[in-house]
Amino acid sequence: MRARDAAMRQLDRITRGVAFAAIAGVGVLTAVTAYTIPGIAPSSLTASTATSNSSSSSSTSSGLQSSSTGVTTSSGTAVAVSGGSH
Repeated sequence: MRARDAAMRQLDRITRGVAFAAIAGVGVLTAVTAYTIPGIAPSSLTASTATSNSSSSSSTSSGLQSSSTGVTTSSGTAVAVSGGSH
């Protein structure tokens, strides 16, 4: 009976350890994914940029500055890429 209780306690510890490791792993993968997606800035960077831009005289109401460079166009054929298989 004592051996069974000891085995149950050990199984409980292992189960808790695996659950904690799984949750920590998901958190790490989420953080890595968030920092590797292009075009998305961390919220702290966005907040500090908006604060520093709001005091500038050339900023708009959204906190973004207007660009002095024009839009360029190029000629050529457009290519559509799909993920379908043949």
